[in-house]
Amino acid sequence: MLVWFTGQFNRSLSFSLIALILLTSGCGSTARAPLTNVELIIEAKPLPETTYTGRTTIVRPGDNLYSISFLAGENYLDVAVWNNMDPEATIYPGQVIKLYPKEGTTSTSSATSSVDVPIEQSADETNQQIIVGSTQVSSSGWIWPAQGKLVATFSQSQRRNGIQIAGENGAPIRVSANGRVVYSGTGLIGYGRIIIVKHSERLLSVYAHNSRVVVKEGDTVSQGQKIAEMGSTDTNRVKLHFEIRQDGKPVDPLRFLPKA
Repeated sequence: MLVWFTGQFNRSLSFSLIALILLTSGCGSTARAPLTNVELIIEAKPLPETTYTGRTTIVRPGDNLYSISFLAGENYLDVAVWNNMDPEATIYPGQVIKLYPKEGTTSTSSATSSVDVPIEQSADETNQQIIVGSTQVSSSGWIWPAQGKLVATFSQSQRRNGIQIAGENGAPIRVSANGRVVYSGTGLIGYGRIIIVKHSERLLSVYAHNSRVVVKEGDTVSQGQKIAEMGSTDTNRVKLHFEIRQDGKPVDPLRFLPKA
């Protein structure tokens, strides 16, 4: 009997395979036809959520290359290269998008190691009750996106991908630096009504849980311009969740913002 195994299997499954082989090998006086070219397809265990090697995703209505790359934690330029498409290409529901590099390609993040802005300051991993403002410009050229209390800081170890600013419902949310709106919608679970702004090929900023959005995809926005109003969509309190992504990966926004 010839048997091929595809994928991975655990110890309990191996016992089942042994039993199957014993049953099909024939015992007693009952005659059985020989089994040949039997293929047992065993699915591998799912990869961890943070690992996308070999993973693909299917485009849903409202998705674009930026939102898919954002969820995958990858640079949108890399995802475009891996799928042989223009970064600004329109994608369609049902289309399959690769989230891993094809053989012979390198990622944008690995090809360039320098950061786009200097480190302004670092955050610890405890919540800080700090009043923040939105008028001062940091040495790296960014401003606070909203006024309120800084109630959560960035923590890579605890998978907090940004900071959270608590404030009043309907308070203005302002873009932290010049850029272009590349995603606006509610299709990213856990973020509510969200805006993603592109500032360079390597840097994006993210504004989530908005009650209302006053810009649309494709709009060019200037630093300090109102882009949304603070809300509590898909969360338990009125607040802004703010992220900065560099090469698709979350980085501490307090490195870029003025000191509170």
